[in-house]
Amino acid sequence: MKFKFLQKALIKSFCFLLLGSTQVDAQLVGTPNLAAQQLVDILVGPGVSTSNATLICNDNGSGKFSGPSNLGIDSGIVLCTGRIDNASGVYGIGSPANLQMTTITNTPGDADLNAISANYGMASTYDACVLEFDFIPKGDTVKFNYVFGSEEYPEYACATVNDVFALLISGPGIVSNTPMPTKRNVALVPGTNTPIMINTIANGPGIYGTLSNCTSIDANAPFAQYYVDNVTGQTVVFDGFTTVLTAEAKVIPCETYRLKLAIANVSDGIYDSGIFFKAGSLTSTAVATQPTSGLGANTSKLHTVRGCTPAEIKYKRTDCDTMLPFSFHLEIGGTAIPGVHYETIPNTLPIPPGQSTGTIQVKGLLGPYSGEKYVVIGVKHPDSVLVNAAIIPIIQRDTVYIYDSLYANIATPETTVCPNTTITIQGEVAPGNDFSWDPVVYNTGNLTITPNMLTSRIFTLKVTQPNAPATCPPAYRRYLATVEQIPIIHMSTDTTICLSDSVPLPVSISPDSLNYLYSWTPATGLRAGNIGTNFFYAPPGVYNYTLKVTTPVAGCSSEKNLTLTAVLPEKFTTVLPPSGSTYKYDETIYFKVAGNFQFYTWEPSHLFVDPFIQDNTIKAHENTTYKVVGTDRFGCKDTASIAINVIFPEKPIMPNAFTPNGDGKNDEFKIPGNKFIKLTKFQIFNRWGQEMFNTIDPQKGWDGTLKGQPVEQGVYMYIVVAELPNKEVVTYKGDVTLIR
Repeated sequence: MKFKFLQKALIKSFCFLLLGSTQVDAQLVGTPNLAAQQLVDILVGPGVSTSNATLICNDNGSGKFSGPSNLGIDSGIVLCTGRIDNASGVYGIGSPANLQMTTITNTPGDADLNAISANYGMASTYDACVLEFDFIPKGDTVKFNYVFGSEEYPEYACATVNDVFALLISGPGIVSNTPMPTKRNVALVPGTNTPIMINTIANGPGIYGTLSNCTSIDANAPFAQYYVDNVTGQTVVFDGFTTVLTAEAKVIPCETYRLKLAIANVSDGIYDSGIFFKAGSLTSTAVATQPTSGLGANTSKLHTVRGCTPAEIKYKRTDCDTMLPFSFHLEIGGTAIPGVHYETIPNTLPIPPGQSTGTIQVKGLLGPYSGEKYVVIGVKHPDSVLVNAAIIPIIQRDTVYIYDSLYANIATPETTVCPNTTITIQGEVAPGNDFSWDPVVYNTGNLTITPNMLTSRIFTLKVTQPNAPATCPPAYRRYLATVEQIPIIHMSTDTTICLSDSVPLPVSISPDSLNYLYSWTPATGLRAGNIGTNFFYAPPGVYNYTLKVTTPVAGCSSEKNLTLTAVLPEKFTTVLPPSGSTYKYDETIYFKVAGNFQFYTWEPSHLFVDPFIQDNTIKAHENTTYKVVGTDRFGCKDTASIAINVIFPEKPIMPNAFTPNGDGKNDEFKIPGNKFIKLTKFQIFNRWGQEMFNTIDPQKGWDGTLKGQPVEQGVYMYIVVAELPNKEVVTYKGDVTLIR
């Protein structure tokens, strides 16, 4: 007996007084006094036939219900230890939870529930409500949906006394999990063999409970995830109830089974309990499906790859007479487009008499890549199809995913390494696929290869599906392994340099296609410590440097040492003639220099016969600044400049007569000082304008003949155009008298 029931009863009575005598509007309507078969007919759905229904229950303790509530079930049948209906002064299933269900007292208990109660150390039952009936399933599974609720929540959770209920099935192949050897309780906590009761479904121990009373039944009890706290609820009278649960049992199609739905009070009748069963939920599907994946993709989903082995769904009829014609009616949808992503599937699959199975295939079609698609194939309930129901329920849906290509992947990120480095490349393929590597030397049957890298190269993983149609294309994945070659440093090793200015230190690296990292150690005397070609400037002395060159990604490096000897350059000690000296035109200039040099270079070099001797000579023809560069044994240079001024001859004065008589004196008419000029025109004409003579050679003159014959004495005209040594162009026009 529950000795501490008074507190809760007083609270509910107080709430009743506050409400007065006004009847609370019920949200959930209970209708009692239905016959056993009427209740069964409400509960049963497709695939199940029933008979021999019996009901042992107070007339007001069972019936049907409907209406909005937070049960999760909108209509069905209910079995209670109290009254289900609402009437004047009577509070049934649809009363608010702060009211107390009107009790039913002094009615018998149930023998099976007594055995179950005793199994958990509790007292005998009474106020039992029991619905029993025979049924024949068409499929290999029977199931129905229900909710258990009680006013013993939450105070008596994990207490020593609870109301008890059971959903018992008996018949061929049933294995007992109760004290009754032929009966199995299918009211179980999901995923366990633990019966559902107040001590296994609750939100922890109540004020009269102890956790050990729950964990002694199941170490994980109570399972709060299946509990609904309804203490403040307005549509259901019970203070707590379960979520919507499914009772399920494996059966043999077309065999007869007995189902017993029973609930009873234990110890007292103050707090009542009830079971709500969803209308039409007692079903058995006369269809069994066996999907087979086409494989090829890296997923556990049912799938196929376009052009490759199709996925299959085998449908098995489990009705009781396989000699009758039978068809599976299909509903096909999804994101995949028939005729584009897969071959069109008919919406009817006929099964000939005498056969029990049929198969459809989902064949992916080749086409442009479109990403993951899927087709959903639902099979309609055969009983609903036969009676032409307005809404035909789908009893099973299978989703087949369609992928563009076979799965091939290289899990290893692409890498850059130094030469002679061994790398690991990890390939991935879907189970059942074949694969090969290129280069073929690595095609050893292992998805993991470990090449030793000397140069950059591409590795290719090829994946194929064995026994696939010819339309199934291979999948390829390529992996680039890059090798950064060890840098080769090209620069002088031991160098003596002059300190006239900063001196470049040329550096070249091969191969030259990378952005190398440079490090000079030490950086003293250098422009920077992190550049390639550097510049040196420091006091005279000996300097030792190390240049380290590193590749930018793999960090492959090499080093080279450099010894620099810094010296001061030599200087000219003698430079003659002094700069600014003056010479007559065509006079010989004698250059003389002295200094500790190994090589000399005179400029402009084209004016000298040999520009690479120490002392040199040249004719004075124009104002010119000459340079001499001396190079010492270390390559240090000094330059001296010598400016020479030239005095040019006077302008020539043309003679006015000449005597070509052969006496060797004044026999020709020619230009005086002709060796200094550049002649561009020299013509002589007689008084009739006939040309007697023409030349541009300043050394030639007119001997008084024309075509080898002497011309007569007289006056002749001449014209001369010439460039003088100082670049002045002069023109002379005049007369000359030929005297014989």
